[in-house]
Amino acid sequence: MQNLLNDLTELLQADQAFISDGAILKNAVIEAALNMEPRLLELLMQSPRIKAHFFTEVAGALVFDKVRFQDFVSNKAFLPDSYTAFKNRIGLTDGRGNYLSQSRDVVLAWPYKDCVLEGAMTKEDRGRNEVFWNTTLAPDDITRLFEPKVLTGWERWDAEAVAAGKAKPVGQVAEDDNLLIKGNNLLALHSLKAKYAGKVKLIYIDPPYNTGNDGFRYNDRFNHSAWLTFMRNRLEASKELMSRNGVIFVNLDDREAHYCKVLMDEVFGRDNFIANVIWQKKYAKQNDATGFSQSHDHLLVFVKDVQSVGFNPVERDEGQLSNYKNPDNDPRGPWQSVVYTCNKTAEERPNLYYPIIHPRTGEEVWPERSRVWASERDTTLKNIEDGRLWWGANQEMDKPRKKSFLSEVKNGIVPETLWLRSFAGDNQDAKREAMAFGLQDTFPTPKPEKLMQRIIEITTSPGDLVLDFFVGSGTMSAAASKMQRQWLAVEQMGYVRNLTMERLKKVIEGEQGGISKAVGWQGGGSFVYAELAASNSGFATRIEAALDMAALQTIHADIKATGYLRPDADVRGFDLDDFAALPLNDAKRVLIDCLDANHLYVNLGSLGDVDFEISDEDAAATRSFYEITE
Repeated sequence: MQNLLNDLTELLQADQAFISDGAILKNAVIEAALNMEPRLLELLMQSPRIKAHFFTEVAGALVFDKVRFQDFVSNKAFLPDSYTAFKNRIGLTDGRGNYLSQSRDVVLAWPYKDCVLEGAMTKEDRGRNEVFWNTTLAPDDITRLFEPKVLTGWERWDAEAVAAGKAKPVGQVAEDDNLLIKGNNLLALHSLKAKYAGKVKLIYIDPPYNTGNDGFRYNDRFNHSAWLTFMRNRLEASKELMSRNGVIFVNLDDREAHYCKVLMDEVFGRDNFIANVIWQKKYAKQNDATGFSQSHDHLLVFVKDVQSVGFNPVERDEGQLSNYKNPDNDPRGPWQSVVYTCNKTAEERPNLYYPIIHPRTGEEVWPERSRVWASERDTTLKNIEDGRLWWGANQEMDKPRKKSFLSEVKNGIVPETLWLRSFAGDNQDAKREAMAFGLQDTFPTPKPEKLMQRIIEITTSPGDLVLDFFVGSGTMSAAASKMQRQWLAVEQMGYVRNLTMERLKKVIEGEQGGISKAVGWQGGGSFVYAELAASNSGFATRIEAALDMAALQTIHADIKATGYLRPDADVRGFDLDDFAALPLNDAKRVLIDCLDANHLYVNLGSLGDVDFEISDEDAAATRSFYEITE
């Protein structure tokens, strides 16, 4: 059978979808086999040995035995894996006595709805093929996960604090405070519900695109089903935060946008779908693209209740305003016009009609088919009396035109679904803004403030609450501040302090990049920063940052002494010598899986627990945030 493995490995090397660092991606191969993907079947039939083993000829046709093939790929005797072998020994099971490595339940399969994908983002270390861990929990395993969390590290930043370079303490959290939270966004959303459920007018998110190489600081290498479940968990939580007239924008590219649309149909209801806005994110052609140069993103727009939502008109641009002129110096101001015609068809004509007489010649203006019929006589006479019919400067037009005055139309126009760069900015604008903040090396594809401006002005009014839980470089929060909207922002990554927060401080100082000049921003405002109080997430951070096995062994000792282990982790099978022999990434993954995901952060119910060492100041601010009275 080893020859079969060698043949399979050699074949799959030709398709990087099935190979990573020379090792078979078992889940990808199994999924392709179950789906009978032609790309896999064509590869397998290139080997006579594999073809003979997994294909059977029936009536002149080859039939693929996908069950047998799946068993072969899944069998650890044929495809040994040091991480799986070690994990099995310490007893990580799915709660029903099945090892996780052998349980189908741990691989999230859409459309199953009984799993939660948690902790699915990890910092991307460029230049290597990073191992990407998804922690999944079945319902029976979720006990304390979604309970409100303790918040620590509270800081208040306003103009005085920024000028002094020192944050102010946070004694009370006001209802209208802007809030920046560091921590897992799924758990942060559930904590925010305690205070903001039903209050958020606008949600904008720019989640991982699931491309594997789009430059996001998040590791985008989800498998498709896991990505959908990852999104579903967060969309369901965010829906509870939306006000009845709330709107959500999800920014994606072609890879997952259409699947996400179907997912959002389910979460929000098909009747609450508003639009798929196409945003021209770049104008330069991508000549090295395969097939087509990708020049746009999708903005999927849904509302919570379509009966309760109204959208603000978009301000007319210079080109649209140029259509309004005033050649006759009408005191009512600029106007544009359309030919004044009869709306009746030949079949609808009554016997009587009222002809329009040219004011200079006294003749009928129109041929019979275009006369104004008796049913429109009063309206026409009223238009003539009000001076709304324009006959040209010398009154020699064949047909009059009806004036539409700028002063009498809406302040703007209905938003369209095609947003060109002139309307909503593009990636080049965003990169220039990032360079101004020193963010260009961290966020290769940030979004421009002009895009955020358009979304905000269409959906909100000053004072409304805006949420972004993939905040990244803070573009939405920056634009919301400049446009006098309250905002909530969540970011898990470590750069939130030295990059995102620093940008928002510069906004308070009155920086003049982005949309500042367009909206007259001169600085001001404030925000409050806090972090979900770490418990097991602190160990996870240490594990990811560990550089060698010695560091991991120290972390393992600390976890045994103070951390929350999974209830089904049998540490008696944890042999330190065998653990030390594992590759570093496998050893990290073992320790990550030993942690109880229900205790990633400190739950609110443990606020007074001395073991967590929550300071009096943090405890007071947390109570204020949740409006807890002692």
